[in-house]
Amino acid sequence: MQYIQSILAEKKEDWKHRDASSIPGDMYKEIEKNIKKGGADNEMEWANAMELVNRAYDVSGVERPTPPDQGGWEQYEKLLQVAVTALFDARGTDDNSRFTSKVFREHFHLDEDSMEHMCKFRVYETGETTGKGHTVEAKNMEAVIEMIRKQAGEAEYDMDMQEDKEGNCTCKFSYQGIQRPYQITVVRI
Repeated sequence: MQYIQSILAEKKEDWKHRDASSIPGDMYKEIEKNIKKGGADNEMEWANAMELVNRAYDVSGVERPTPPDQGGWEQYEKLLQVAVTALFDARGTDDNSRFTSKVFREHFHLDEDSMEHMCKFRVYETGETTGKGHTVEAKNMEAVIEMIRKQAGEAEYDMDMQEDKEGNCTCKFSYQGIQRPYQITVVRI
């Protein structure tokens, strides 16, 4: 009897620390199995990995998480990675899924207002302990740098820009002559 009570106490303690938005391990494995099965099904024409993951959640009867659901959202992001891998392993790059060759043509699109080509750039912000990235569209690298320069000027920061051989730019900032532990790297994609 004491043995059963100790097991129940352990389980109760586990449930206290469990994120309510996380799905249990057996349901997670079922969704993962459905993703792998769906990725290997060549009759299905998935638009992208997210469509595959969403369908796997629906088939498993599990409600999809939203970003505020921390534990559930982390699981969702991991399952997106599983879906990308499953689609790539089963279909390679000769498929119509959006992570394949079609996506390279989407990097440039026609701006209807100015009728000029817009390019996509990845902007990485890194600090002492954190980092994040954004994708932006602009006519050229100079337009992105000018946008960053304008924002830095509004915050009264001085900006030093360095360009590497591949055409990527790194912007470092200082305030009243003191270098800040923060930089932005701009990469054309």
